[in-house]
Amino acid sequence: MERRSFVKLSAFTALALTLPFAESCSTNSKEMAVAQPLLFSHLVDAKAIREAGLVYRKTHTVEDNQQKLSQLLLSEKETASLSKDEIESMLDKQVTNDFKAGNTVMVKGWVMSLTEARQCALFSILKS
Repeated sequence: MERRSFVKLSAFTALALTLPFAESCSTNSKEMAVAQPLLFSHLVDAKAIREAGLVYRKTHTVEDNQQKLSQLLLSEKETASLSKDEIESMLDKQVTNDFKAGNTVMVKGWVMSLTEARQCALFSILKS
């Protein structure tokens, strides 16, 4: 193999291997912290989260909007002043409180807190 061909092939291979990772870095880190249902993400993969989010958005058309979902989960003032870890902790507490209060919905056979369902919906918008 010629040296020039080898270098081109190596560059294309490196590019092909890094593109999937570039997609995950494309959205704001804090925005993804809001959209990532922590407990649910330990049980299922990203595809299942996206599918649950799509189902929730179809059944709750009033909330089928990125700004509306972000606002319902956390206000912009809160996310601006908090770190990613603080956002995750705050949403985790909201999920716990939802379950304690019986504030749950059935989505694709899963009993989810309303907060988790909204996070899945936001995730499906950000990862579509």
